[in-house]
Amino acid sequence: MSEYDPKGRYDLITGTGEKIAEVVKGVLYEVAPDYRQPAGELTAVARIDGLTAIRSDGAVFQLVPQA
Repeated sequence: MSEYDPKGRYDLITGTGEKIAEVVKGVLYEVAPDYRQPAGELTAVARIDGLTAIRSDGAVFQLVPQA
């Protein structure tokens, strides 16, 4: 899969490979280790290009589908 599916589950990964959040059905969840703190809709906090999320401040993250 090379396109973001808002119905899917993803890990949000930094450029250094660190998992910082999860995306479940379009909602971003933060706060490790269990990622249960909702932070809003992913598309409200980042622009999506394929499986890349780009925040308004220019930070780039990879969306990695969960198994």
